[in-house]
Amino acid sequence: MSAFPVLKTGAVAQYPLQRSVRFPVQAVRFLNGSQQIYQLSAGGLRRWVIRLELLDEAEVAALISFSEAQLGSEFAFTDPVTGDVVNKCVIGGDRLRAGLATGREAWSEVYIEEVV
Repeated sequence: MSAFPVLKTGAVAQYPLQRSVRFPVQAVRFLNGSQQIYQLSAGGLRRWVIRLELLDEAEVAALISFSEAQLGSEFAFTDPVTGDVVNKCVIGGDRLRAGLATGREAWSEVYIEEVV
């Protein structure tokens, strides 16, 4: 299983960092009109918004090639807050945004979601 690339500094993310937890549920509606809602996973599934700035060409190239290689497949991601390795993650929306800021400094933004 592949792992999300780290920056030259050894970090996975930069601050400010957005992290959230979602609780996916499913609702079943019965013929009598009642419904039952249940949680699909034992715990919450995490989601991170990773915004990186002041990247050099090698770092942004590694992120782009990693994103293109995934194509919706799962990878390991190290939670920047806890340091835990989350083995079942995907790139949210199947896309990574990247661009060139000023000079040779690049930026990127990617949504990483934990899956069941």
